[in-house]
Amino acid sequence: MATSAVIALTACDSRGRAYEDLRLARLTEGESTEQDVRKLFGNPAAVRDIAGGKGLVYPLGPEGPHTLLFKIDAAGKYQGREDLLTRDNFVRVTRGMKELDILVMLGRPGRAEKYPLKQQTSWEWRFLDGVETRVFVVTFDTGGSVVTSAIEEDPRRFGGR
Repeated sequence: MATSAVIALTACDSRGRAYEDLRLARLTEGESTEQDVRKLFGNPAAVRDIAGGKGLVYPLGPEGPHTLLFKIDAAGKYQGREDLLTRDNFVRVTRGMKELDILVMLGRPGRAEKYPLKQQTSWEWRFLDGVETRVFVVTFDTGGSVVTSAIEEDPRRFGGR
């Protein structure tokens, strides 16, 4: 029985979830502090102002599939978290938005690619869509404005990038 528990934990960990879940379970809303979050997750990739306090942004894993925003109130207490890489956020991306707007909304992309001939740049975020990993792609013009956005199949499922 102990062997099967170890195998199950290893399977979860290989998907990048068990370790994250263990860290998250150590935080209690209203009791844990900003320092507790930083001890568990290190320095955030970004800090932003949010209503009533600040948000600490942590992309988890190389290239996703989660970017968490930890909410810290004005007293320095942890008030919960949200995953920025969700379909609800993706549908908010509209033509004409600026790169900075997208960075604030979704966090740093896992991949950025320039296409000089098209005069465009694409940013990609891998995310979990149910149990499947997909890729959200935002394409910008040379002025840094959104031209298109789309959810695509993860090419890694088929041996791609």
